Amino acid sequence: MTLYEIITAAKEELAERINDADTDIIDESDIIHEIADSSVPVYNNDLISLAYHDMSLAVDEPELGPAFDGTPTPINIIAANVYEAITAALYELLYDLQPA
Repeated sequence: MTLYEIITAAKEELAERINDADTDIIDESDIIHEIADSSVPVYNNDLISLAYHDMSLAVDEPELGPAFDGTPTPINIIAANVYEAITAALYELLYDLQPA
């Protein structure tokens, strides 16, 4: 699994949920964060593998701080950076889906 594959699946889920939802009552921000949160791998091997292929996930300081329990361990930093990458991609997609 790659970050690209995770983001692609998350984008597909967002597009599907927005198309299926009643646009008058949907909160896109909640949906984006729910999808991003559920898309972040929880197993250490998966997170390490993602960082192996994209070192920025391990060395960049996440804007939101470390994930899970908040301690600045490598796994928590990688998970937070994955979450932020997914969230950013979903907001970009949402912007692209908005009518002009």
